[in-house]
Parts: sequence; structure tokens; C-alpha cells
Amino acid sequence: MGLEVPANLEELRAPDLDGGSVHLWYGETKSAEQQPWTEKLLSSDEAARRERFHFEDDRKSFAFCRGLLRTVLAAYCGADPRELRFRYSEHGKPSLAGTGAEQELQFNLSHTRGAVMLGISRRRAVGVDVERVREDLRPREIAARFFSAAEQQALRGLPEAEQRQAFFRCWTRKEAFLKARGHGLSFPLDRFDVSIGDGDEEVRLTTRPGPEEAENWQIFPAPAPGGCIAAVAVANLEHRPE
Repeated sequence: MGLEVPANLEELRAPDLDGGSVHLWYGETKSAEQQPWTEKLLSSDEAARRERFHFEDDRKSFAFCRGLLRTVLAAYCGADPRELRFRYSEHGKPSLAGTGAEQELQFNLSHTRGAVMLGISRRRAVGVDVERVREDLRPREIAARFFSAAEQQALRGLPEAEQRQAFFRCWTRKEAFLKARGHGLSFPLDRFDVSIGDGDEEVRLTTRPGPEEAENWQIFPAPAPGGCIAAVAVANLEHRPE
């Protein structure tokens, strides 16, 4: 389910979320200019992280995205956004701690220049990625560093005019999968393949050396704001990694 973040976060309401659904929230980071009060939702450690950014626009964007995360999660939990507490895995993936943990919410946040995306599920691990399509990079050169051999071959097989969009489809699908697993680059990028087709309703996933790993996950293209490409990965119902 795709949901639009309201212009005023204080008006945000969460619909019912069952165990088989994934809710995707979309917003614009420019909303940070209109809602500076989101900074007041941050915990002390989040405020310290905010101050590490060199540029004020980045500080505002960080505060807005964390404020959005807190507001959305609080709407599902029926809690005050400021009272939510987080814990982090050894690889840095956050989860709710304290009273919020009882809701068994799984979530993942991604933002790019101008856009933010938040995935919410119940009990099922989820990962999202949204990227703005950039014209200042060379897709095949970067693919040679980060994509599997099969993905590189698929990219080279496309007309040059289509390769940039295909590159970002591949990138967001791989990133969403890694974020859903929650283990970062401990699962090497060349040990799994994703399909990169524009018409994929569900992304084909291949994992090595154990092909059975792919059976635990689903990856889908996700709607994205203009100029962006996005993907979501979610654990199958019977596979709910901690």
C-alpha cells in the first residue's frame, strides 16, 4: 500500500496494518523547511547525529526524516513520537525498544535528494531504497565494481539509452534486499543477482552458494516520485528473521 505523507505531519494517521501487508510512505524532504518543529522530536543521540552534518540543509533533512520516522511509528503504536526508543543491531539496523517493541513493527527508511520513503510491516523484515536518477555517473563503470557478473551482462545487453534507468533499478533492488536482511555488506554484492527489467512485477532473486536463501524473500519495484527509482524487499511470511 502506497501512502502519501501529509503536508503537516501532525495530521498523519496510520491505517490498519495486518501481518501480510507492507505500507510504503512517501514524502518530500523539502517539507523540512515548513516543519522545523520536527527537530523537537529527536532524542539526544539523534540531535548529536544531526550536528555532525556540515551543511544546514543536510541537518534539516536528517531532522525531518527522523521526525517522520518517529511520527509514523508512533501513529501505528498509539504513542508519543518523542517517547519512542530504538535499539540497533551489530550492523546498525534499528528496531523499536521498550513499549514500542510489543507492536512487532519492522521498518526501514531511505531518502535521496528531495524524496523520502519509509517501509512498515508487522513481524516481516523489510528494506526499502529510493534513489534519484543521476546523469553524472557512468553506469557500466560502477556496475563493474558492485554488480554480479549476471547483472553486468544484463546491463550490457540493453541499448545504451536504457542502461542508466536499468542501473538504478538494479541498485535499488540490491540495496533494499541488503537492508531487509539487516547484515550490511557481510552478504557480498556479487553473491546474489536481481533481475533488472523495467516490466518486472516481482524481481527475480538468485543467491549463492545457497539458492534456498532466495526463497525467503520477495523484492518488488516500488512507486517513486518523479526522477527517482525505488524498490522494496520483504521477508516471506514463514521467514521472519530477528
